[in-house]
This record gives sequence, structure tokens and C-alpha cells, in this order.
Amino acid sequence: MRRHHARPLAVVTGGSRGIGRAFVLEATRRGYDVVFSYRSREADAAKTVELAAALGGEPESVQADLADFEGVQAVVAAARARGRASLLVNNAGIGEEFTLEALTRAAWERSVAINLTAPTFLAKELKADLVSQRGAILNVSSDGGVAGSLHGAPYGATKAGLVGLTKTMARELAPHVRCNAIAPGPVATEMWFAIDPETQRRVTELETPLQRIAQPEDIARAGLDIASWPDATGIVVVLDGGRIM
Repeated sequence: MRRHHARPLAVVTGGSRGIGRAFVLEATRRGYDVVFSYRSREADAAKTVELAAALGGEPESVQADLADFEGVQAVVAAARARGRASLLVNNAGIGEEFTLEALTRAAWERSVAINLTAPTFLAKELKADLVSQRGAILNVSSDGGVAGSLHGAPYGATKAGLVGLTKTMARELAPHVRCNAIAPGPVATEMWFAIDPETQRRVTELETPLQRIAQPEDIARAGLDIASWPDATGIVVVLDGGRIM
């Protein structure tokens, strides 16, 4: 049975930690009910629920591997049980690094499935709800999807694909649904802290004009701001401290 809420509903993929958790918490602060997915980190997902509940929200987590269509359907079912989605944040992604020599067909197809296919079919499945709410889609790409990635073909190609998907869906879904993308550079998440200190220093001091690494909260605030702009659709906002300007 569908529950009725006065609050709008946001669907966030990959919400158990990092940028995804920041999106869940920021959406809660802005008055959304939130359904978010996670792949395997149950304890992290529970912590996200706890933090959002402390902000007055009623978040719901759903375990889903977005490499499989059953995972996409699980997210859609959980969202529809809560109401009609007003906002879809396609944040979930994998950033495994591969040279062409080391790349396997299975690794390529998993990256495409999670980083590009899942966002496409989540938008497809939630389209009617988003249209009814005059809602918005926000895709989380990467500066490597705009200027070419140093992390290999699967990551660079799928993040660039999200840029193309954003612009294409913006045309198809107008005027009812706005679709935009953000393209972060390095962000202070587990992935960043796993890098050796010398590489961190080089990236921060020599490659980034603003000489700061974004916090997850910076990305979430900017992304939800962009998603709320009534005249913005089909745009890609790069948030990387000036690395690829």
C-alpha cells in the first residue's frame, strides 16, 4: 500500500557512505523523504539512516546491486512504496582502474552496467512519477568524464556517457523534468584517502588551482542546488577546484 507524505520524495543511489550519504543527509535537511540504495555495506547504510533520522527524516535503505536489473527494480519498488519520486540522484558508481592490457570483458560490462545502464533504466522506470511531480534528475559524473580520465577506459567512458545521457534525457523529458549533471574532481572520500600522501600533495598543490579537495557535503549541496534551478536542464557543472577549466 502506498503511504502518503506531505514531503517530496528523493531517490538516491549509493547512499551508504561518501558523496551518496551526503546527498541523503542534505536532501533530508531540505525536506525530502529519501529512499537510498546500497550494494553491500549494511552497517554504513544503517549509519546513514541513523544520521538522517536525527535530522527529522524517515529514510529508507534498500540493498541492491545495480549491476543487475533486479537491483534496479528493487530500488524502483522501494521508491513507489513511499510515493512518487520528485528527485532522482544517480550517484552510485564504481571507479576501478584498468589499463587496456589488464581490462577484461567482465570488468568493462560491470562498469557499464552500474555507471551508465542503471541510471538510464532508473530514469525510465521512474519517468511517470518524475513527470507527475515536475521533478528533476541529477547525474553524478566526473571531471574525468569531461576531459578524459586517468583511471582507465571503463571509468572515463561511462562517466562521459553520463554527460551524453544527461543532455539526451534533458531534451526528451522537457518540459516536465529537468536533467542535469555534476562532474566532481577529487573528493575527500575513502577513495581519496587510499591514495598515497605524495600523490595527494601533488594533486592538491600542483594540479588544483584552488588547492583544496572538495568535501562530500560540498558536492551534495551544489548538486541539490542545481537540481532545484527552474531554468537549468542539460547542463554539466564541473566541481574540481579549477583542474580542467
